[in-house]
Amino acid sequence: MGLKQLLLFFIIALFSSSLLAQSGKINGFIKDSSGEPLPGATVVIEGTLQGTAAQADGFYQILNVKPGTYTLKATFIGFAPVLIENVAVNIDLTTEIDITMREETFEGEEIVVLAERPVVQKDVASSQSNISKESLDALPITSVTDAVALQAGVQGLSVRGSGRDEISFNLNGFTLRSERSNSPFTGISITSIENVQVQTGGFSAEYGNLRSGLINVTSKEGERDRYTLDGLIRLTPPQAKNVGQSINDPNSYWLRPYLDDDVAWTGTDNGAWDSYTQDEYPSFQGWNAFSQSTSLYIPATFLPKSTLSDDDPTNDLTPEAAQQAFLWQHRKDFAITEPDYEIDLTFGGPVPYVSERFGDLRFSTSFRETQTMYLVPLSRDRYKQTTFQSKLTSNVASGMKVSIDGLYSRETGTSASQAGNPGFFVSPSGIAGSMDNVSFIESRLYASDYWAPTEQTTFNLGAQFTHSISNNTFYEVKVNNYISTNSTNPSPLRDTTDVVFFGGVGFDEGPFGFFDETSFGLASGMRMGVGMSTARDSSEVSVLSASFKITSQLDRVNEVKAGLEFIRTNSRVNYGSFDKVLPSGRTRSVWNTTPIRIAAFVQDKLEFNGMIANLGLRLTYSDPNVNWYDYEPFTDLFNTGNASALDTAATSNVKPQIVLQPRLGVSFPITDQSKFFFNYGHQVQLPDPENLYLTRVEPFTNTVVRVAAPENKLPKTVSYELGYEHNILENYLVRVSGYYKDLSNQPIQVGYTSRDNNSYTVSRAFSYEDIRGFEFTFRKQNGRYFWGEINYTY
Repeated sequence: MGLKQLLLFFIIALFSSSLLAQSGKINGFIKDSSGEPLPGATVVIEGTLQGTAAQADGFYQILNVKPGTYTLKATFIGFAPVLIENVAVNIDLTTEIDITMREETFEGEEIVVLAERPVVQKDVASSQSNISKESLDALPITSVTDAVALQAGVQGLSVRGSGRDEISFNLNGFTLRSERSNSPFTGISITSIENVQVQTGGFSAEYGNLRSGLINVTSKEGERDRYTLDGLIRLTPPQAKNVGQSINDPNSYWLRPYLDDDVAWTGTDNGAWDSYTQDEYPSFQGWNAFSQSTSLYIPATFLPKSTLSDDDPTNDLTPEAAQQAFLWQHRKDFAITEPDYEIDLTFGGPVPYVSERFGDLRFSTSFRETQTMYLVPLSRDRYKQTTFQSKLTSNVASGMKVSIDGLYSRETGTSASQAGNPGFFVSPSGIAGSMDNVSFIESRLYASDYWAPTEQTTFNLGAQFTHSISNNTFYEVKVNNYISTNSTNPSPLRDTTDVVFFGGVGFDEGPFGFFDETSFGLASGMRMGVGMSTARDSSEVSVLSASFKITSQLDRVNEVKAGLEFIRTNSRVNYGSFDKVLPSGRTRSVWNTTPIRIAAFVQDKLEFNGMIANLGLRLTYSDPNVNWYDYEPFTDLFNTGNASALDTAATSNVKPQIVLQPRLGVSFPITDQSKFFFNYGHQVQLPDPENLYLTRVEPFTNTVVRVAAPENKLPKTVSYELGYEHNILENYLVRVSGYYKDLSNQPIQVGYTSRDNNSYTVSRAFSYEDIRGFEFTFRKQNGRYFWGEINYTY
């Protein structure tokens, strides 16, 4: 790749645009069998262009090594080459490999050594887990979330008692986080993963905009000389997801009073049922009495239609016909006829025909699709996510490497919110929880559109350029653009023409299809119109990021890193709740902002006689880049019907915030088999954007009901951790750690009442809490027959 092409690449990349290094290093000493150093001996990582020569005392080091498992090859004139296999490199960690070479006794001799992975990792000053590809392959899991959830201190994606919105999830150094809700995107291909690092405390200064957890994932690059295919398929045959009786069983709670011949015709209080049975089911007058009613509300009309009470036989709704009409309105098929499945494939290798010409150009591309059938059909009958990933890598010149990462994902399902907030129904428990002890359960079960269908798309494009200036120094430049869009709207309108007739009375297709007028079902009064699919969302948020970072091994003791990053968010958010018949209480939430963040950090990793100290300082500059309302509580701005005053209210520019965040981590070996570690740090993070930019209005009354406060201080966590690790029998790790987190400046909704008695809320940084915990881990590191770990978290 020539200079012009390289410049063109960066110009294109700047229009896309993270921020985190994801590499480790290898070092050690090369000596002969008598212990004398071998200066000038070379060490290379096989299959790569990375290598170095030993110094005068035999010390060597290789920086900027992508996490993974490698084979080292050491060579020196007159000595037999040495291959060291199974060399594991993890993110931000040092892998120490000492090499002993012996004089060559015959031509072609080669010595093969299997590297031993240390049970106690010396340079880790926090509770940290590194999950290799081999471990992922062996675990009975199908997603990266499953792997993370197995670690101590983690429940789902909640780390040490804090929410999932306080973690940072990174793929190849690019942050996958929606700044619409601060939630991480984790739907990546598990077969594409090379390494996963889970860190629950003790973050170094290079990591920002997080408060509780760090998940770093590196994906495969694709081999230079061969093609590989990895696949995973999990299929669960169609089956009911509830225990016991089916919802549309004739004896179910919702149907038995209307179908049981003992009571259906003459009523549940006719004496056929005892008092206990009557208490278990809804009361019903019986179809005979129902048909003799003078008028009935027929769906989609407000006009009473006569039944047996008039002399027109063409509109008679006999008891039998009424029962058939009731069954028509409860006709939803609850049978699950399609499977749950997960398909995960990764294919990679050299780009055909042009690989050698463009610096060993290689690719890795992945496809992942998951389908989860719902407990009961809703506006959609399943949650489905399809993700495509691709990575293109080239060694453009000696010491220079370019990689481009792309990701596209589409999620479809039913919205779990009636207010327009993002989120899907996925699990059976989530759906069941929304049917428990609430109003209109019958509508939620039998109607198709109580909740609206929703869709979310995620797009990420990032580029990274790494340049090793020398054996001791390298820098990297990254640009990245992350876009998330949401679309929530009702299903197609209901066909309100008569599509079926019972006893001369026509009925439309209700309760299926969206209907925005009043509509009720027969007998039970099931709601089939008003209050259905009220959620609306048409939001798009994009995050443009760029960073520069340089790493230098100044000497054997000091590895210094420094960096600068820039983030610009473009939020175009528009969501709310709408109901034509019941507009009161519905709200619309809108903001269009472009906040800017700049961060700089410097840190020094000191390695001396086995002791490791990470000292760092991070500076965060956060500018909401918005003019905000000048108001005091209880002003007329919040009076009923006064939301239009926002258009003329006085505003002023919100001042940026600058926050310094010190970080410290120390790992101190006590013996060859054990260590103490301690870490301390300040972390700040942007709050949920609704607490920064939202002004919520109730259109029906034209009243402000909620207002944000972008001038609030950034939520802050000050964390401490003290831990101990011990190696037992060179194969078992025992880790005990205790932690304390002090959380402050967290936003909370403070309620006010205006002069004319209107209630509204304002975001205030008034929430404080502390979290204390204790964790125990017992891990079997390696094993021919079994390995694994036991965790306990308090």
